[in-house]
Amino acid sequence: MKEISCKLLVIGAGPGGYVCAIRAGQLGIDTVIVEFGKPGGTCLNVGCIPSKALIHAAEEFEKISHMAGGKSPLGISIGTASIDLETTIAWKDGIVSRLNSGVAGLLKKAGVKTVHGWAKFRDGKTVEVQTETGMQVVRAETV
Repeated sequence: MKEISCKLLVIGAGPGGYVCAIRAGQLGIDTVIVEFGKPGGTCLNVGCIPSKALIHAAEEFEKISHMAGGKSPLGISIGTASIDLETTIAWKDGIVSRLNSGVAGLLKKAGVKTVHGWAKFRDGKTVEVQTETGMQVVRAETV
């Protein structure tokens, strides 16, 4: 079982957690953040960002479909509109991936150590993190 110590432990790399960890790192505080998934939380990974990307794609498809119906006030018309959902999903995933990388890069630049796994409190200043490679203990002055 590996053990590390730090001044500040942040559990969860959502918008509250990663902002806190980055700022602490920028201030020179020895910081560890624990996250099971990718950084960014629900909004970045499965909520706000992906849904808005797909809504944008749907709006663009609707505009093109409107023109395909010969309803353009500019007299523009095109053939039947179609959508390749596999390509659209890949485009959305690319946006999410770039933003994940951006958050991870900011954490790294601020000197924050990231531990990937599930955190479970042992006591008020210690957590056990189940990682892919086994159990890791993180002790912190502040959690």
